[in-house]
Amino acid sequence: MKIIRTLVCSDGVIGLNGWQYLLTDKGKEMEFKDTDSANSFLLEGGYTQEYIDESIEIIEKGSEEDEK
Repeated sequence: MKIIRTLVCSDGVIGLNGWQYLLTDKGKEMEFKDTDSANSFLLEGGYTQEYIDESIEIIEKGSEEDEK
């Protein structure tokens, strides 16, 4: 499963407090079956591909990257 994270705060500033994860309404990490479905979700939500490529990471849940 894939999850989405970013260092960019909602006000557009790069945060100093670590990663921010896309969460469900219940406060759990939103999971996607693959990178393409996560990317499509972001595009449908109004993000541009350029912004996704520059500011957002789509990673494997539970991977070493997820632990950073």
